[in-house]
Amino acid sequence: MSARAASHAFLEHTSETRLLVRAGSFAELLAEAARALAELEGRGVAPGPAGEGEAIEVHAPDGAALLVEWLNELVFRAERGAGVPCDVEVLEAGETVLRARVRFARLPEAPALVKAATLHGLRLEPKDGMLEAEVTLDV
Repeated sequence: MSARAASHAFLEHTSETRLLVRAGSFAELLAEAARALAELEGRGVAPGPAGEGEAIEVHAPDGAALLVEWLNELVFRAERGAGVPCDVEVLEAGETVLRARVRFARLPEAPALVKAATLHGLRLEPKDGMLEAEVTLDV
């Protein structure tokens, strides 16, 4: 894969948000997806100082489903009060397992409501020397 910088964009979608993520590796793609989720949940508000890092491990049958499980774990932690992910260190990103250390930062108000990442229209594939994913977020 290429050494180009990871990126993300939010795409127009009726009653949901489509997230497009591009990165040079699967680990980078997962970290970028976490940054995108933090941006969406934070609504552009700067979070407070980060807390201690938390170990997170998720499993899924394949890489695309692993992306969805990862985002859903971050949504769950935001809902329970951990805040938004501000520092993500992906320790292992295999086809079926992700291990990461994440520091969360609290927002001055509750995160924007992201109910879940879904399998609807889920896509993960190499494209133009990068790895690209599209996932629908139910908001």
